[in-house]
Amino acid sequence: MEAAIKLFLNEENRGFLGKGRVELLKLIDKYGSISRAAKELGMSYKRAWESIKAMNEIAKEPLILTQTGGKRGGGSKLTLYAKELIDRYENMERTLKNATSQQLPKISARNKIEVLIKKIKIKKSEVVVTGEFEDSKLKAIITPEAMQELDLQKGEMAYFLFKAGATTKGDENCLKGKLIERIDDKRIKVAVGTQVMYIKDRFKVKGYAIHFCIDPEEIMILKV
Repeated sequence: MEAAIKLFLNEENRGFLGKGRVELLKLIDKYGSISRAAKELGMSYKRAWESIKAMNEIAKEPLILTQTGGKRGGGSKLTLYAKELIDRYENMERTLKNATSQQLPKISARNKIEVLIKKIKIKKSEVVVTGEFEDSKLKAIITPEAMQELDLQKGEMAYFLFKAGATTKGDENCLKGKLIERIDDKRIKVAVGTQVMYIKDRFKVKGYAIHFCIDPEEIMILKV
């Protein structure tokens, strides 16, 4: 698996345009319809409209122009400013990927598992994201700012990344695996389903079975 690079454009120091919203804008431009674009992305019309409203409120110029009635029944189209932003976003994304390509091995050094997002609970100072992996559920705790940048939604796939030493005591956020290799007294190589992970410090060994729990605050999230 490869780590995806996420980019978020800001305006007046407020993040407002990420990959999900760029895709929404491109589909509106393609079909001339908010409802058609929302349907293709698998989101409700209400959510799409709220996203457009938020973008228009933050951007220095409108991004979407809508028309009602008329011979063609109205529709929606992008402004030139919106198209310029899309080009800027995609150019910056390509540049960022090229510039950081040599750093990806450092990210890959972390344990990386693909999860299905099942629940997102937004609190005042943190966001608890629950992902499903194999037959287990794992929680990751991230900041509201990180959540905004990810533009993460329930039902999407994402990567949970954590270091070998992110294990913790307790009986929550736990996984069970099979011992592959004992690297030394503190570090082991474990198979959890089809995923291979490296764990150290806090784990329990019962024969070849390995039990360990992950600190939810030590998990990073990347969208697939």
